[in-house]
Amino acid sequence: MRPMNLVVIVADTLRADHLGCYGGAVATPNLDALAARGIRFDDAYAEALPTVCARRVFMTGRRLFPGWQVRPHKGDPLSSQPGWHALDEDDVTLAEVLQAAGYTTALVTDLYHLFKPGRNFHRGFDAWHWIRGQEEDRYRTGPREAVDLSPYFHPGTYRRTRLRGLEQYLLNVADRRGEADYLSARVMRTAADWLRANRDNQPFLLWVDAFDPHEPWDPPAAYADRYAPPVEGIEPIAPLTRSAAYGPEELARIRALYAGEVTLADRWIGYLLHTLEATGQAGDTIVTFLSDHGTLLGEHGTLRKQHHLLIGAETRIPWILADPRDDRRGQTLSGFVQAEDVMATLLAALRIPPPRPLHGRDARGLADPGIVLHPYAVTAYGDFACLRTHEWSFTTAYRPPRQARPELPLLFDLRRDPGETVNVAGTHAERVAEMEAQLYRCLEAGNGARP
Repeated sequence: MRPMNLVVIVADTLRADHLGCYGGAVATPNLDALAARGIRFDDAYAEALPTVCARRVFMTGRRLFPGWQVRPHKGDPLSSQPGWHALDEDDVTLAEVLQAAGYTTALVTDLYHLFKPGRNFHRGFDAWHWIRGQEEDRYRTGPREAVDLSPYFHPGTYRRTRLRGLEQYLLNVADRRGEADYLSARVMRTAADWLRANRDNQPFLLWVDAFDPHEPWDPPAAYADRYAPPVEGIEPIAPLTRSAAYGPEELARIRALYAGEVTLADRWIGYLLHTLEATGQAGDTIVTFLSDHGTLLGEHGTLRKQHHLLIGAETRIPWILADPRDDRRGQTLSGFVQAEDVMATLLAALRIPPPRPLHGRDARGLADPGIVLHPYAVTAYGDFACLRTHEWSFTTAYRPPRQARPELPLLFDLRRDPGETVNVAGTHAERVAEMEAQLYRCLEAGNGARP
């Protein structure tokens, strides 16, 4: 039997509830079509946040929390977070397994954290294409007079720091002229070019890792305008953390900018998927799409992801798996799956045994009645962790945080409050104790078990 190809598409910071196939109101026709011909996992959750931590779990099939470490790298202040470090020598990645099995392997990404010096996330790939210019990627150092921050912030709310944040991003994209120059488009166009050039290099693994819709939320204006009109004074593509800093129309525009980024990402993912069809490779290729985590768009008065607010808007992830040999097209599978299940599921779909036991399991098993992969989900970010069942969501600091959070612990009754808006920890002390005890049993058991 001819081996199947594999295309993995990862989008950073994409909320599951913004995809049409997950019931969202944002236009995502290409991902909806992918879900219609594949399996959609309804209860998929991140295991470790943020960006680099999530990729380690996707690529190795092994949990990070609670055994993750802080191993700082020179020049990268984000490496003060647990799990934010290079691949270890004894890590075995999906790319390495498939490379050893005779696959041609390629990585296309604009996720600049992966190609910082010493990161080593391109290990196991025969070719890698780094698309420069996202966020704080030190792609350009000038001309600094080309950067004007005033259109994006209210006066006095942004502290200008040399070559950081939005200033760096604006330098990076200063020569952008049309939609094809946007980073979403450049990533997918590069991946499509690779598909065309490698029709004779089958079987293959193509891993496409896109930074968008991560902030800054900066789509072409027409993409945001379809969701809310512009507001006078600012275009808040890089919003502050507190939603109270903005009026109702400005908040609507912030959400529209994010929605526009999602639709833009979908449009160019569609370009890649259409290329797969046009080159005659779709019938021999498994395609999977997922995100590392979501983001906050005003929940609990907050914008962007937060260490201590591990509600579903931030931790639930979309995961679609389309295998042309599988007759379960359009099926939605319920039941918890987590990021560590990705590698196990993909290897099982390819019928390639893992080189050693993985922490994850084949998520397609949820199609069988009565199968439970995980009775609960555990997600960690920095000093904080969430334990989630189908009835309750509980978040606390599992070790003393660097910044005190008096609102913790958080407990949400998901049956009555699926949006996780009202913290009921103060009136459910027994439930808090029960959830906390279960979380600490996970801490004591280590990475390989969920007791």
